[in-house]
Amino acid sequence: MHISSLSIRNFRNFYKSKFIFKKGINTILGENGSGKTNLFFALRVLIDDKLPRYIRFNESDFNRSLDKWAGHWIILSVTFDELDASEEAQVLAVQSSGDMEGDKKTGSYSVYFRPKYQFRKELYDYSQTAGKSVAGLELLLDKLTIDDYETSYLCRGSGDFSDDDTYKKYIGDFNAVVFPDPDDKEELIFGTFLPREISVHNEVSCTFIKALRDVESDLRSYSTNPLINLLRGKEKTIEVSKKTDIIDSVNKLNDQISSLKEVKDVKDGIDKSIKEAVGTTYGPNIDVKSELPNDMEKLLQSLKLWVGDPDEQGYMGKIWELSLGGANMIYLSLKLLEYEKIRTDRIANFLLIEEPEAHIHTHIQKTLFDNVQTNKTQVIISTHSTHISSVSRISSVNILSRGNMQTLVYQPSNNLDDDYITRAERYLDAIRSNLLFAKGVVLVEGDAEQILIPQMFKKVFGISLDEIGISLVNIGSTGFKNVARLFHKDRIQKNCAILTDLDASIVNLPANEVDDSAYEKHCRASQISGAERKKELDKFCDKNDFLIPFYSKYTFEVDFLLNGNSHEYVQSLPEIFKQQGAIDASKKKLEDKEVSIAGVEVLRLADKKGKGWLALVVADNLVYNTYIPEYILKAVAFASSHLNNASKAKTAKYRLRKISRSKNDSYYDVATKISFKDKEDQQVIDDYIANFPNDQFTKFLSFI
Repeated sequence: MHISSLSIRNFRNFYKSKFIFKKGINTILGENGSGKTNLFFALRVLIDDKLPRYIRFNESDFNRSLDKWAGHWIILSVTFDELDASEEAQVLAVQSSGDMEGDKKTGSYSVYFRPKYQFRKELYDYSQTAGKSVAGLELLLDKLTIDDYETSYLCRGSGDFSDDDTYKKYIGDFNAVVFPDPDDKEELIFGTFLPREISVHNEVSCTFIKALRDVESDLRSYSTNPLINLLRGKEKTIEVSKKTDIIDSVNKLNDQISSLKEVKDVKDGIDKSIKEAVGTTYGPNIDVKSELPNDMEKLLQSLKLWVGDPDEQGYMGKIWELSLGGANMIYLSLKLLEYEKIRTDRIANFLLIEEPEAHIHTHIQKTLFDNVQTNKTQVIISTHSTHISSVSRISSVNILSRGNMQTLVYQPSNNLDDDYITRAERYLDAIRSNLLFAKGVVLVEGDAEQILIPQMFKKVFGISLDEIGISLVNIGSTGFKNVARLFHKDRIQKNCAILTDLDASIVNLPANEVDDSAYEKHCRASQISGAERKKELDKFCDKNDFLIPFYSKYTFEVDFLLNGNSHEYVQSLPEIFKQQGAIDASKKKLEDKEVSIAGVEVLRLADKKGKGWLALVVADNLVYNTYIPEYILKAVAFASSHLNNASKAKTAKYRLRKISRSKNDSYYDVATKISFKDKEDQQVIDDYIANFPNDQFTKFLSFI
């Protein structure tokens, strides 16, 4: 039995979210503040016996994207798969019509925080009146307080309330003022109450290992120390002879300690003080005795964990002498062992680990993730560690992305065949984190683009791609489709731009290809390949709102040069040639207006030193008025659809400062006369667009 899905409606970060889980290890990836802790709490409400059996939510627990919380429901629902034939498991089983099998394989358990029956009845009655209105509904809802809510735990429900249509039909449509009759028993949708003798919290075992826990405190506590749990019951397996010898030794030790002269002196002093205070008639007889436990169970529970640094052989100390990271490792290892050895009598075992990367360095993170045992245990790990995400299976990942007052949840493997998922997981090991944590993605096919585009964006706009959440990923020679198909309405709903070349010939080609020179044959072949690539990519991206290809006319190097950027290449020539004559000759060609001359020369330089090396040199010579080719501007703008006004205003101010310091800039006079001081972000943006209508940044904003 394992959890196959978790549906959350109207709870904290989650407005209408659904998580999909697999057997074994599952990973929750998300940036800070995306709701990973709230997800675990929602899950623990349903399955963790360490939380109160009856949870009462507050107004602040409702998702903030709701106009008003009053009248809405908080719904947390977990679905189980592969139920066994036990009564405890089958009581959760969802009944389906026409199912003649004795054992049902799918089950559910849900908690509903909803208005009490009387108010739900009022909502229904009002929705049946002829004069109903949204304004009238709001007056009715204004009477509702959190004390008018109840919490119900039900099983066997089949309703997916993360779906808007289901929510409107069975909970209510607040805009249309339509509410269901609470007297209509919808047990197939909501579920039924559990039998009194069965509690889900007692039938499954759930261990939650929170991030940055107080390890020292937990290991001192009788109730939370996993070492004690591991030792519990072990006294029953100790040989009788050994047990007798140990108890006899403890009794002798107690006698030895009690008979010490120093102890007897203290005892006599206390006895004398009492007799002098209250007299011999009323003064009790006292003694001071050693009480080291002579019970094997208590003796084992008195054991403490000592640890030593692997680099300090021979020294062992108390757990609190370790670093916080080391203590966390010890605690996590104990919990994993406890779970493996002890939690075996329940119908399902769940291990929830929150951010294991807390104070644990890279190699340990990866090793920990690889070595977690999952034989009869389902593991769910939350993380924002790029190292753990890099070894997470795409097929068992849920991605959290912060949206407007709600968290969006994506499953990158949804509706993809197993063969593709396997290939994607093999390829994505190195770049997975860049893809999964980004707010927008730009895919490129070469080292030059990977090096220069982030640098030119930073130099020209004064803001990095990382700062605005854009990952630029070099897919090399693997083909864009292997990565790009992850971005889709069924999977990762983030904009992904594809940057590639049309490879149009940079020289005029003969009308008849039989007349081609060797160089012309190469150019013609590249041009044909570029046209075919465009046709395939356009078809592949068609009707996918999250995926758009953008093309350079020639190649990246040629298009960058032809956009008025000969300066950047010319300044790089001393790094390429030692003789001044070669520098001058190359400079003349690079500054030529004909692509058949300038284009051929820049590609010659790229071939001479390598495109990646040339890009590194050129990156050092970028300036604020380096011109970013339009196809690149459009691609980054598409990936930046989430860009906020603060980032836009920051760039506008950066551009104004740069322009106002350059007398050769055509906008110099304008820039020196305007000021953005004390203006709101939106006003800064509007003023910039009005004063610099043809500037690169104005054009970039028009593409978003």
